[in-house]
Amino acid sequence: MVAGAAHEALLNRQEAELKLLETMKRCLIQKSKCDKEYAASLAAVTQQGLKVDRSDDLQGSHITRAWRAFMEELEHTAKQVKANAEQLESVCLDKLAHLYQDKRRVRKQYQEEHTKIATKFSHMGQAR
Repeated sequence: MVAGAAHEALLNRQEAELKLLETMKRCLIQKSKCDKEYAASLAAVTQQGLKVDRSDDLQGSHITRAWRAFMEELEHTAKQVKANAEQLESVCLDKLAHLYQDKRRVRKQYQEEHTKIATKFSHMGQAR
């Protein structure tokens, strides 16, 4: 029966989408974790790099100024990566969780409506 196949196809699609959303959640959590670790590593490199010998020998050195500018930019990058990871957690994962809940609710509603309609058709067939 075509209607039964369509119903099964729709249920399979809904289930596949829910599984994809679960996979997306796991991947985004892992990405956020990796980004935070990367940001922490960059910050550590920056701290190490800023321990420049402050002796009079380096006073006014163009190399020292260039190195400090590079380290400051690296520090800025670390802060930005960390902020992006935190935003990923607070915004994207929250929206993903809501989408998952909505998909589950819609699937349940669909299944309930399908059952009601199938029951009505069954009773109509028996009444003849």
